Amino acid sequence: MSVVEHLNPMLAAVFITGALTIYNLISLILKVRKLKLVSAFSRLFSLFVFTTVTGALSIILLGTQGYNALTREEKVARVIVTPVGQQSFHARLRFNDGTEQVFSLSGDELLIDAHILKWKSWTNILGLHTGYRLDRIAGRYRAINDEKSKERSVFAIQNTDGKGIAQWREDFSMLSALLDVEHGSASFVAADKQTEYSLMVTTDGLLLRPLTQDL
Repeated sequence: MSVVEHLNPMLAAVFITGALTIYNLISLILKVRKLKLVSAFSRLFSLFVFTTVTGALSIILLGTQGYNALTREEKVARVIVTPVGQQSFHARLRFNDGTEQVFSLSGDELLIDAHILKWKSWTNILGLHTGYRLDRIAGRYRAINDEKSKERSVFAIQNTDGKGIAQWREDFSMLSALLDVEHGSASFVAADKQTEYSLMVTTDGLLLRPLTQDL
């Protein structure tokens, strides 16, 4: 996935009004030096307006982006869990690009894990958001004894190059100074009845959120 999504429109507005503020400041200084007081007064008024607008937009930008940095969630896929027997179920993943993967798993619960790259919160203003790579899907037993003795089922998800988190991080080595933390994240849910979930990536990791609508 792309880590840099797009330039925030409000950030672009701050850049534009900031540039106009600098332009009017330079123009004001030149007018005063040439003793063009009427024109200087006009530039002073423009400077006041653009400085005020830039300051207000900057405060709003920092507030909203700071909030988004803590609460942002990205939907990765829809996950449909269908029991097919005792401690046996199918998990169908429908991704945003329209592709699907179906897995036959053993256990009482569905577990999905991923590699996570979390950037420093302030970089959210620049369009940097939590990076992720789905890694594995597995069946999970509630009882430890079952986990030790019964059939295990685990499969790779979309990660065809087989890169681990350390190798993946090398792809972003130029941005290493902006990296907050790299870690693995997993989420698991019950698989004893037919249920549909939204697989989400939050600022901290994976989340499987049940959908309320009927299948």
